[in-house]
Amino acid sequence: MRTTKTMTPAETVTWLNRHVIGQDQAKRTVAIALRNRHRRRLVEEPMQSEIYPSNLIMMGPTGVGKTEIARRMASLVEAPFIKVEATKYTETGYVGRDVEGIIRDLVRSAVNLATGKAREERRGEAETRVSRRLLDAVSKNGVNYGSPEELVELLSAGRLDDLEIELSVTEKAMGVEIFPMIPGQGFDNQMNDQMKKMLEKVIGKRRKKICLTVSDARKKLFDDEMSRILEGGDHIQEGLKLAQEEGIVFIDEIDKIIGSEGGSGPDVSRMGVQRDILPLVEGSTVATRYGPVKTDHILFIAAGAFHGSSPADLIPELQGRFPLRVSLDPLSEEDLLRILTEPENCILDQYVQLLAADGLELIVDGQAKRKIAATARHLNEEKEDIGARRLRSVLSFLLDEYLFGAPDIIQGKVRLTGKKAQERLAVLVERKDEDGYIL
Repeated sequence: MRTTKTMTPAETVTWLNRHVIGQDQAKRTVAIALRNRHRRRLVEEPMQSEIYPSNLIMMGPTGVGKTEIARRMASLVEAPFIKVEATKYTETGYVGRDVEGIIRDLVRSAVNLATGKAREERRGEAETRVSRRLLDAVSKNGVNYGSPEELVELLSAGRLDDLEIELSVTEKAMGVEIFPMIPGQGFDNQMNDQMKKMLEKVIGKRRKKICLTVSDARKKLFDDEMSRILEGGDHIQEGLKLAQEEGIVFIDEIDKIIGSEGGSGPDVSRMGVQRDILPLVEGSTVATRYGPVKTDHILFIAAGAFHGSSPADLIPELQGRFPLRVSLDPLSEEDLLRILTEPENCILDQYVQLLAADGLELIVDGQAKRKIAATARHLNEEKEDIGARRLRSVLSFLLDEYLFGAPDIIQGKVRLTGKKAQERLAVLVERKDEDGYIL
């Protein structure tokens, strides 16, 4: 049976076309990267361990779809995904965020995915346990509800949701800090987590009795029983494996850590961040709160505008670890028009639905849509080119009258014609009233 993890490159591109307009070469490149992961899983050892992902660099101005392509790709295959900005990290020895925190964040995301999957798989078991405990608690309040079958039926139908009962639940232990929490210093934070777990095992978990309604008790007991079921389970190891084998790290603004040769001050720090990122991309082992993680098969996607620079300005060792490079094109007026109207849950539909929630039915003519795209393109040329993000600022300005007027001032059905859109957006183009809307 074909799953999203086994889609062919052509199928992946077709799926991406539903959400991202244009940038066909970038879509082809990431689709091949995804398929290569599936191909690798079909290769026998020891060759399988020798096949490494082909990391890539996306080059293009902001707002053209770099992050969106990577994020949609990760959601398609349900892979752990994180987006980080290279400028948020400092080289080893300076106060700030350690680059190994990138992998710790990825592992946290992977464990959360694995835990969510485990919760869904064991939901039925937890609900059965909850029903038994509720049945026992209600039976002890001294009221006769008929036969056990009748009591079960009453509970299932929610007829006893307002009944107050007494329960014995696990009490969370107070947190103890053994080491000071230093931002970015993952080792100390990890040691704290380990010491807390050891203390919990030694001291044990305390239980206390509380009174609450059946409705609230059902939620409390579900969390309590699910914790018991998952305790000691293999979802943590599944999360670690998921991060190692299918994790995707998107490093944005990588061009901002390019320093000039023989530079000093900030340039030295930027070069240091590149050197610190290098071991992660090359393949190393990072200690996390859940256990050690190897980065050899994590897919790294870097992105940047590269205004006045190029990937060739990165340190040679890092360049070699990003063998694939793809350029994304600036968005034309036609691209902006398609982005405005074609993707699933496109931005224009979002505004229409927001107004519909207040009972205002907005109909936007084709000429009005084209005027919106033309205005966005004009402003991108006149000001900083922020790509598709400009559409939101133009729409907010254009629809301000309706967004403010619904539902008490403006009601019913309204039509936005090309002529009205042109008159309204002329004010924006002439730069008279734009400061509140231009990003």
